Amino acid sequence: MGDPVGSDEIGQHYADLAEDVSARERQLREELPIESTAEIHTHLRGVVNDWESGRKSVRTVPVCKVYTQELGKPLEESLTQLLTGLDASINVLDDIIDTQELTPQVRIGLTVNALFSAVLLAENCPPGTHDEVGNQLREYFTALFQIPLVEQRLFASMEDAGAEYQRQQAAEQIYAYRSRDIDAFADTAAVVTDLDTETKPRVRHDLRTYRARRLLFKDIRDVERDLRDDNMTPVVQLLRHHETTDETVAAVMDLYRRFSYSEAGNERYIDRLYELEGKPDDLESLLTEAEERVDAVGAVR
Repeated sequence: MGDPVGSDEIGQHYADLAEDVSARERQLREELPIESTAEIHTHLRGVVNDWESGRKSVRTVPVCKVYTQELGKPLEESLTQLLTGLDASINVLDDIIDTQELTPQVRIGLTVNALFSAVLLAENCPPGTHDEVGNQLREYFTALFQIPLVEQRLFASMEDAGAEYQRQQAAEQIYAYRSRDIDAFADTAAVVTDLDTETKPRVRHDLRTYRARRLLFKDIRDVERDLRDDNMTPVVQLLRHHETTDETVAAVMDLYRRFSYSEAGNERYIDRLYELEGKPDDLESLLTEAEERVDAVGAVR
């Protein structure tokens, strides 16, 4: 069995796209009535930089690792290309939703990536799967665009919670719903590889579990940026409502344990997902720093 694809390989897929676009721009330059091009390839490389820095998630990687273990062989390159295009597309949509003021340059960059990521999706969808993949993407995007409303309502529930268990329940619901942003990756791979109908729900469940845990730890690491951007997360809410670091650590680990892998997943691929969850080496120290940032922002306000 070959090694499952990693983030470097996924980034290279998109870097190759940027290089191809760069070559086409050079060819086009002679036909332009000006001396330079728009250098749109630089916007494509920005997505790769976001993946490499960890600013943006790479959902394709855990899916490739799980399916490689499940099928006993690596996924076809065309499928990883398709999923890479979907990854870039979701990251662009995320930026559009989260960025309050879009400068002309940022708007161009997001549009460029939206269009070219769609090209990767279109040219790598295997014949005979278009209808089923298209139907899944319709369901996926319909569910995905509910996230802002779900978060808004559940953050209000966390803020107004009269008991700790109510706050934890709302936080769990937020991460459970946000974890659905990996569904299209799991389901598309299932269609293309013809995964059996009994295995598909289990694989999706385990990938959602991974995603919820990953999002939880990412929110802990991103507290400073989220505070700066006035971006609310369950972690920021928990930091504001607990008086001690020990209480916050206990709340975070309680959330973590609420998402569990299947027994079959534990036997087949769980080690591959554990290494991608991003659990901090020193959770207590990281949360202590996060608390200090939250307290400092509260003092300023």
